[in-house]
Amino acid sequence: MSEVEEVTITKAELKSKDFVPRGNKSPSPFNTSLYLGLRALDCFWQYLVLSQAYGSFFIRLLGCTVIADSAAAVTGIPQIDSLGLSGYRLVLLLMNVLAALKHFWFVLRVAEEAWTLPGAIIVGLDNIFFDTLNNLLFLCVATSAGSHATGESLTNPYLLTGVTLFFAGIALECICEVDRKLFKADKKNKGKPYIGGLFAVIRHPNYASFTIWRAGLAVATSGATAGLVIAAFFTWDFSNRAIPALDEYCSKRYGEMWAEYKKKTTYTLIPYVF
Repeated sequence: MSEVEEVTITKAELKSKDFVPRGNKSPSPFNTSLYLGLRALDCFWQYLVLSQAYGSFFIRLLGCTVIADSAAAVTGIPQIDSLGLSGYRLVLLLMNVLAALKHFWFVLRVAEEAWTLPGAIIVGLDNIFFDTLNNLLFLCVATSAGSHATGESLTNPYLLTGVTLFFAGIALECICEVDRKLFKADKKNKGKPYIGGLFAVIRHPNYASFTIWRAGLAVATSGATAGLVIAAFFTWDFSNRAIPALDEYCSKRYGEMWAEYKKKTTYTLIPYVF
């Protein structure tokens, strides 16, 4: 394919509202640091929730019963054993930490757009909210995946299913971002949309992957119903916020190339469904 002229789209040209200032690649050190700080804070906060230092307080405040605390795991690693968490809770905390590390990697090594102050705050607090919600549901007897007959064992089917979905979603999302980053890094592709790899299957595989790992966290903490609710929520959110905004931006930036891509790749989030 021949090189095409790159089109720059300003915020004033876009009607859709989104947290991402698409096309704005200017440095935003304060806003970026704020977002990453919130992601780091989330990891510490989730430990406090899972250790029941704070989680149990909120559960009782709502008039609910807190799940019985299980024996702390013994791994032989002092730094981990000192956390005093069961093996199950260590896995939940590990998933929260890995998700945050994935975001650190994305922001520092992949993303090009600047962070706005509202975007940094809203997205950072959004992650804290959903992680806290998941872990509070885990601590409540009525909603906890730990209330399954297998309890807080590492053979709990909800934990195994959730971990599988989580790692699958994280892996797929990373593949999407790396493939697109490599495509954009090639000067021959300047001004062209990336339509290969997973993007040839659905138009927004990164959003679908995010939904998968978010649902996985919900399944691991509070079972299948919670996973379906979370998946439905993010599918609705992306469909009504991020996807229309991105579609408008790409339509104006890539023109006919984007129109042809939409004709060829008709599904947005779920292959053969939607």
